[in-house]
Amino acid sequence: MGNAVGPVRGSPLRVVVGGGGTAGHIYPALAVADVLRREDSALWPNAKPLAEETISTGATRGNAALFLHGPSRIDTEVFAHAGVAHQSLSMSQLRGVSAPRLAMGGVRLIRAITQASRAMGVFHPDACLVTGGYVSAPVVIAARLRRIPVVVFLPDVVPGMAIKTIAPLASRIAVSFPNTRDHWKHSRLVVTGYPVRPEFHNASRQRGRDAFKISSDRNVVMVMGGSSGARSINFAIADMLEPLLHHADVIHLCGEPDEPRLRSIRSGLGEQLRTRYHLFRYLHRGIADALAASDLVVCRAGASTLAELPMIGIPSILVPGSFAGGHQAHNASVLTECGAAITISDEALIGASPSDPSALWPTIQSLLQDTSRLQSMRDASQLLARPEAADNIVSLLRSVAGQSG
Repeated sequence: MGNAVGPVRGSPLRVVVGGGGTAGHIYPALAVADVLRREDSALWPNAKPLAEETISTGATRGNAALFLHGPSRIDTEVFAHAGVAHQSLSMSQLRGVSAPRLAMGGVRLIRAITQASRAMGVFHPDACLVTGGYVSAPVVIAARLRRIPVVVFLPDVVPGMAIKTIAPLASRIAVSFPNTRDHWKHSRLVVTGYPVRPEFHNASRQRGRDAFKISSDRNVVMVMGGSSGARSINFAIADMLEPLLHHADVIHLCGEPDEPRLRSIRSGLGEQLRTRYHLFRYLHRGIADALAASDLVVCRAGASTLAELPMIGIPSILVPGSFAGGHQAHNASVLTECGAAITISDEALIGASPSDPSALWPTIQSLLQDTSRLQSMRDASQLLARPEAADNIVSLLRSVAGQSG
């Protein structure tokens, strides 16, 4: 089971998908669902949030997918923008909470399992896919109680506690990177790659430049910190913003918490610099073209970056977050070891002054002035692209569909 599987078109496939909490857990599932939609677009479920009693109003023949997710706003927003059949479960995070909240979380877990099981009873899935986040647990448990085969997708290089906990219930475990085997020996691992959204297959540099009204002769640096932003990156960019804008346009996806502060800083810039600073809380659409329009990206090292940046072929400066057991450092090594990225630690970013040669600004400045190095990083990044990943996971789902063991 060590090699990636190839795309196989078989009989109609109904898949229930569990995952959420971050965009990195949602977008791989949406990419897999898009393969199902492309296979059978005429019979795609309607694009409205579905209550339990209306789940079956989606496709009755052909491929179909139903997404079960948590109550967080990012889940609701992303699924609504994607136009897919989805339902929220009454589930809350259990890890790292107080004893009273843990007890309440246990009650909610049982409730979420019941909700997921009822949804599956109406939807009649052939297989279940979970992509991570705390909502995966009730979905997997409900699926196994109903003897529905489960494929667990591991987006990161190194599995976390949640994935290891539910792995024994999985028929197969799809992993993004071959070197996951260096950290986790498991007989059911299958290397599929990390699925990316369709827009990353057709990204256009010119379309991105046109969308942001950036001339072809300007350097562009894109900055993003995941679906909720990254405070250390946002603050570092704020400290260096004026000198940076003299060298490049900046497309900045800052997340909600720091947006007011950054809006205030932007309003204080001179008119010319202000037009070069393209500030957004988040981009639900057009992010691939924004990346394609850029010469360099500064971002966290979430699993999605390891797939999306290679699909675009963009050099990067990665600032791994120190949360969740430090898994992002392992993710970053995939790109840095092949020469596609430079890593700066979060601690160094926070502690350095803008004039410090180890700080972010000198690193950006050096790369923007070295076009040959940027090109070599771009070439190295493109070698890691796995455009077939979503098809691989659909094939894996087809291979387990109908199994009840």
